[in-house]
Amino acid sequence: MMVRQNMPARQRAFDVSGSRAARWRARAMWTCTMLACLSGAALAQPLPVSPGSATAVNPGTPPPPVEAPATVLAQAAQKVGVRRCYQAINVVSSRTFLNTERTDVVLDWDRQDPDSAPFFSLAGLEYGQNSAVLSLTTTPVPNGGCAILAERISSAPMPCKDVARSELGGYQANTLVKLVTVYTAPGRSRETVTLIDAPPSCVIVRRQVQFGR
Repeated sequence: MMVRQNMPARQRAFDVSGSRAARWRARAMWTCTMLACLSGAALAQPLPVSPGSATAVNPGTPPPPVEAPATVLAQAAQKVGVRRCYQAINVVSSRTFLNTERTDVVLDWDRQDPDSAPFFSLAGLEYGQNSAVLSLTTTPVPNGGCAILAERISSAPMPCKDVARSELGGYQANTLVKLVTVYTAPGRSRETVTLIDAPPSCVIVRRQVQFGR
């Protein structure tokens, strides 16, 4: 069963209390700076999956302070009992939801053991006349870390070749099947951008993976 959550996009500011919380925010900000943060205006925007979001926690150390949820997605994850991957969800969604006018989420999780099982979510992101979706999956791993799969799906009112030319300079194009091209960049082995020709528009799927080692 899936549960649908709805909340206006105007949420309270990202809480950075605590040293570990500050490190998480710094890592997310660094990732966004290097990959050009999501803003709703760019077409093939990178996702802010932070290396810190998959860092293992030493079982012998006290748990870090829990940040207040910055988004409706983080709030929902916390409410259903997700703890180990909560910080990853909070960091990624707080950056991805920037500049949205309205957000809405659909969730699925293991009711028997929500903190040890995968957490699946689909978030709708509304930017004025444009919209996109974020599919975010997190899975706890044995060493205390958290594996993440994030996919942002949007469209542009132009041919895919124009999107590639304006947004994906330096990427290598690989044809997957007819009308579907996957773009990769050197040094970003866990990131792909897939463009799907759907004349007169182009469907854009940006995908990033972070393993919880």
